[in-house]
Amino acid sequence: MKNIIIVIFTTLLFVSCKLTKETYESGELKKIGKTSNVLKIGNWKFYHKNGEIFQKGKYRDGKEIGIWKIYHENGKLHQIGEFNEGKQNGEWKFFHENGNKEGIGTLDNGKLIGQWNWFHTNGKIYTERLYSDGKLLTIINCFDGNGKLLDKGTLKDGNGTLNLFDIDGNLIEIQNFKDGEYVK
Repeated sequence: MKNIIIVIFTTLLFVSCKLTKETYESGELKKIGKTSNVLKIGNWKFYHKNGEIFQKGKYRDGKEIGIWKIYHENGKLHQIGEFNEGKQNGEWKFFHENGNKEGIGTLDNGKLIGQWNWFHTNGKIYTERLYSDGKLLTIINCFDGNGKLLDKGTLKDGNGTLNLFDIDGNLIEIQNFKDGEYVK
C-alpha cells in the first residue's frame, strides 16, 4: 500500500509540473526550468544572448532558494550566494570578469549588513564599507590599485559624501548620502 501511495504521489507531482523554455528572438535559449501552477520550481537556468550561462539556481513556490550562481558573459563566475524565500541571505561573493575578487559581504533578508569589502580589477582592496539594514553608514578606507590610501569622503552615520575613484586613484564621482541612502 505504501508503494502505491508513493507511485500515485510521484505521478501527480510529475503531471502537475511542466518544463518551461523561453528563447531569444535569435532562437538561442533564454531560460529553462519547471513550473507548477505558473510558479517556478526546482532547478532553473538562464542564459546570456551569446549562449553562455547567465545564472542558475533553485526555486520553491516561485521564490529563489539555496545557492545561486551568476555569471559574466564570458562564462566566468560573477556572484555566488544563498537565497532564502526569494531574498539574498548570508555571505555573497562577487568576481570581476578576469576572475579576481570584486567584493564580499553579508546580506540579511536582501539587505546589506556589516562590513563589505570591494576590490579593484587587479584584486587589491578598493574600499571597506559598513552597512546596517541595507543602508551605507560609513566608509572605513579607500585605496587606489597600488594600495595608496585615498580621500574616502565625509560619510559618517549615513550622511555625507562618498568619493569614487578609478584603479589609478583618479576621482571619477562624488556621491551624496542622506540617512544611508544615495541622493541624486
